[in-house]
Amino acid sequence: MALTYTDADFDNVSWHDCYIWSVAVRAGDPDENDWTSELAFDIDFITEWNCGVGETAQFRVAPATLVFHGVTDPRIDVDWGRSSFQVAVHPMSIDVIERAPIEQQKVFLDRPCYRWGIRLNWPDAGRITFGAVGFTQTLRAPPVLTGRQCLSFSARKQMERDESRRP
Repeated sequence: MALTYTDADFDNVSWHDCYIWSVAVRAGDPDENDWTSELAFDIDFITEWNCGVGETAQFRVAPATLVFHGVTDPRIDVDWGRSSFQVAVHPMSIDVIERAPIEQQKVFLDRPCYRWGIRLNWPDAGRITFGAVGFTQTLRAPPVLTGRQCLSFSARKQMERDESRRP
């Protein structure tokens, strides 16, 4: 069931209000001639917004892996606040993902490279920035209709278990 998006889809994809459940750095070992340099996000991707006037909003949401390739200069600036250790951690929420071409970059001479910015709705004023040549996003299960913009932790795990059992 894999539905995959790439940087060719960038202008037609929105990550607004998508939850980020985890962030992973995937770095290869140059001693083994592995030059992997990726930043991966486990997200709930909203494939469809059903928000008619006077109607209850509903969303089609699927767990997805969003991977940026050829990552350089990552910076993660996220502050959940100062609660004197009284507030539990919760997922981040994306406001928008932006990109702009990097002029005169000297890492990937055979292709364009971009400056990426992920602005967050929550935590407030959070931002993740980096350079990368592009991205791949793969849905790990079919989208489900829900009244929320995200899946619960237990629901997304169950969806992935169900999907892995399919022939």
